[in-house]
Amino acid sequence: AKLLKTSGGFHTSLMQPAQEKLQKALQDISPRMKPPRCAVYMNVTGQPLAAGSDPKVILDLLSKQLVTPVLWCKSVEQMIKDGTSEFYECGPQKQLKAMMKRIDQKVWFKTTSMEV
Repeated sequence: AKLLKTSGGFHTSLMQPAQEKLQKALQDISPRMKPPRCAVYMNVTGQPLAAGSDPKVILDLLSKQLVTPVLWCKSVEQMIKDGTSEFYECGPQKQLKAMMKRIDQKVWFKTTSMEV
């Protein structure tokens, strides 16, 4: 276990009040959403949603993400199993790349971090 420096109880039931507001906001944008053109891996389930999936399913899972633990390892392991061989981390640090090293050494070598 590692103590994380966070500013809130993200991905826990403590976020329930925020989830209700998020659900409302997601419902508001729902009519403008289109089905995805590629598989979308959801960290709530660790499983992909196929291209063409109903956007309402994605919105529901996004809402659940706020109060549910992140299944990052399971998501990445499924991506690797499904044939993904390159990963890119866009951001100021390299936390995801560090996690990749613990998940799969071979894929860690093919993970690129890009500062933005």
